[in-house]
Amino acid sequence: MNRRIVVIICFILSTYMAQAQSSKGSLVIVGGGLEPDNKAVYTRLIELAGGPAKAVFGVIPSASGVPVQSWVSISKTLRSYGVKEENIHLINIAVMDDDSTADADESKWAGNARDKRLARTVRACTGIWFTGGDQMRTMAALTGPDGNPTPVLDAVWEVYNRGGVIGGSSAGAAIMSEVMIGNGSSMGALQKGIITDNGPDNEETDALLMSRGMGFFPEGIVDQHFNQRARIGRLVVALMNSRDKFSLAFGVDENTALIYSAADRSIEAAGVHGITLVDASQAAIVYRKGLPDITNLSLSYLEHGDKLQLGGKELIPAAGKKPTRGNEYYNRENPAQGGVLSANGATLRDVITINLIDNKAVEAVSNLSFTSGDQAYRLTFTKKPESQGFYRENDREEDEYTVSDIRFDITPVNVKISTIE
Repeated sequence: MNRRIVVIICFILSTYMAQAQSSKGSLVIVGGGLEPDNKAVYTRLIELAGGPAKAVFGVIPSASGVPVQSWVSISKTLRSYGVKEENIHLINIAVMDDDSTADADESKWAGNARDKRLARTVRACTGIWFTGGDQMRTMAALTGPDGNPTPVLDAVWEVYNRGGVIGGSSAGAAIMSEVMIGNGSSMGALQKGIITDNGPDNEETDALLMSRGMGFFPEGIVDQHFNQRARIGRLVVALMNSRDKFSLAFGVDENTALIYSAADRSIEAAGVHGITLVDASQAAIVYRKGLPDITNLSLSYLEHGDKLQLGGKELIPAAGKKPTRGNEYYNRENPAQGGVLSANGATLRDVITINLIDNKAVEAVSNLSFTSGDQAYRLTFTKKPESQGFYRENDREEDEYTVSDIRFDITPVNVKISTIE
């Protein structure tokens, strides 16, 4: 099996990239698991669509395996925040039947993205919401076999370009970037590399599936369910494979939104968890027995209220956060080491916050994630002179952190284990 990362084809239309660079709109990119009581995210989404009294939403459930149920859920939540029922429209595009509707077959909606009347409904909206599910379904439903946009997708772009908001959760977040992650795990990406075909021959693989996305977000690659599903490895592989186009990648946690303003190229974190930013502009990659050895990545991390100006890469911590460097709370010489590439191990967030940036006893933390036999990946996180950390305790007495510019290296290693005599 060829384990090397392969170069993928650029799928997105250059005209759409030009539109994304000049758009006046906003994006609300949610990492999945968005709870109805997440006021911070929903109020911003509705505000960007014109406020409860004026917002007009189109909901596109194309990714979902239960499209009607997905529509009912988001519609109910938007109404609970004051959006008028008559201003929430089902954009009936789907590729899967919903078993909750015995008298209808929603899979017959597959061709509706070419309906010009439905496109007019979309065009009249101030906000568009893409549901979760399988991002490959949305791409198949809203673009033709040749990759050209359907009338409904053209209408979505019109909403975005004139200043509307485009939002989505889980699969609805994955479609936002030009280079789209379709499937795969961190270990699969590092060991097996990249595939660009999700056909029957690849159904069982955990290699990294990469494809084209919508391209609304022009700043880099987006991944979702990020910290909860240990996706740092697959995001790094996707980024290193796409450095001819992007040097940045963004991992969005569950119940958390990356809010992007196209007009000033700014990002804000909102919600319960965080956003991980990977910068590969100074990174290098070599291969050791077919496995990638990646050095000198830079990691940053944002939580609720933190902002980032992408033009100058200026990170602005939320109000009330105090620096951790020189004022570290922890003094742990041997912080706990779990497998960051496993969803059952220590989380990336814990490693770079309490174990490193807020820990005065160490300048670096290493972490082993085993593959098979005596092979493993060593992940090393190192403070640099310019690294920064910020901390505050929120109203729920929970720790909130901001981290900037941590060095990150991924190294394949052989590990010899023997019993202590």
